[in-house]
Amino acid sequence: MRLCAAVSVNVLFAAALNFGQATSSFGQATSTPAQASPAAVGHGAFPVKVTKTLDSSKLKEDNSIEVETAGSFKLPDGTLVPKGSKLIGHVTVAKARSKGDSDSELTLVFDKLNILGGKQLALRGMVRAIFPPGEEAAGPNMSTMGTSAGGSAGGAALGAASQAGGVGITDTHNDTPKPQAVADVKATGVQGMHDLQLENGVITSKGKNVKLDGGVRMIVQADILG
Repeated sequence: MRLCAAVSVNVLFAAALNFGQATSSFGQATSTPAQASPAAVGHGAFPVKVTKTLDSSKLKEDNSIEVETAGSFKLPDGTLVPKGSKLIGHVTVAKARSKGDSDSELTLVFDKLNILGGKQLALRGMVRAIFPPGEEAAGPNMSTMGTSAGGSAGGAALGAASQAGGVGITDTHNDTPKPQAVADVKATGVQGMHDLQLENGVITSKGKNVKLDGGVRMIVQADILG
């Protein structure tokens, strides 16, 4: 009897381990089951869109901010997070470049996800990539978060939401369409934008301020908390 129980435990452990390895790359989650908070029910990356200009010269520490999801995805319990759901966060650093400073800086942390329909979830998120404004692909591209064997929360990975498609934008100098950067959930850093840098969630600029206009797309890396 003891031998059978030991074999069963080993089989379940191996299944959970294999699942965790498979899902950790889905949505490009950077945290591992061992690193995730015990309360986390999923982790991964999804695209959002800035709806109101974020300017480091006008924002202050602890100011509340809001962006919206740029696609739809499902959580491990089957909850649908529709495109346009609100991601709420706050400013931890907002600095305009002044005399003697080398950079202006803006750091954002996300705390809550308000799902269309009324449900609110706690989360812990940071900006992982930034893209210029662009038209979004028509229709949702829904992905699903998985759960590991035995209901373990640590192996869950957040599915990618719909990505902004590779549509053309117009060059203001010669009206020639140029390839539009795609908001790929696998990306890191600043893509297709000048004068901005991003490292470990900290956005900096050599200019007088960090300014993210409405329509700017970001990839947010997040742990969904229970």
